[in-house]
Amino acid sequence: MSIETGRETQIRDLEAAFRVFTSASATFERQYRRLEEQARALRHELEEKQRALTASIERQRCLESQALRQSRLAAMGEMAATLAHEVRNPLGAMELFARLLADEVRDRPAAARLVGRVLAGIADLDHLVSNILDYTRLPEPRRVPVDLDALLDEVLATAGPSLGAGVRVERTRVAGRVCSADRGLLQQALLNLVRNAGEAMGGEGGLALGVEIGGRWARIVVADSGPGVPPGSEETIFAPFHTTKERGTGLGLAVARAAVAAHGGTLAVRPGQGGATFVITLPARAGGAAESREGS
Repeated sequence: MSIETGRETQIRDLEAAFRVFTSASATFERQYRRLEEQARALRHELEEKQRALTASIERQRCLESQALRQSRLAAMGEMAATLAHEVRNPLGAMELFARLLADEVRDRPAAARLVGRVLAGIADLDHLVSNILDYTRLPEPRRVPVDLDALLDEVLATAGPSLGAGVRVERTRVAGRVCSADRGLLQQALLNLVRNAGEAMGGEGGLALGVEIGGRWARIVVADSGPGVPPGSEETIFAPFHTTKERGTGLGLAVARAAVAAHGGTLAVRPGQGGATFVITLPARAGGAAESREGS
């Protein structure tokens, strides 16, 4: 074999070895990339599981905190209900005696005004006791067809005198609209909303009440021109015993929300400019009618 032929053979062997090396390198590179992708997928899966575990632990802590809070509220509720029942009996006697006294001092204006203040204080206490009892009882609605427009008229007739002469009331009427609800529970919720609105406005401003009807829902809107709800407190205002009033108990909105929730509905604050707008949303059976606006 000549030297030239030997070199050609060596070159071919080197080329063959290089091709084998190149092929093996490509195979190793593909395997490396595949392993790298699998490692990334495993890291991502591990991170997801860690996040899920952290969220689960956080939810567990939240549930434990809620359970503790609920147990404390339940204990407070039982105590409050007992106190409310004990207070209501002497309160009734006080109201009876005060009314008898009012009849005797009818011709003495100064004394009559003082007795009137006593009666107003008794009415406030009775309203407080009613709210406590309503909150401590789990409402069980007895549904009947309720004309929402007529119900709003009744609420205004009851709460209107306490709003003050400086409050202008605007009604959006939707005649013939019927909702399946517990009339008493819904009336109590609306009374609390209207009274809260009157207190927020301090006897001066505008109060708007209306009904919005959809195919499967009914919305009752109570809007006032008061100072409104501070940003970020749209949910905390419904917490029991949360209040910004000097003489408030923080139960009015909690009772109203509980009454609405018992119907499978919601009570929320609608975002807006100025004042506060509370919206009750309920499952409804609607009938056809035209709307009209009137002011009073």
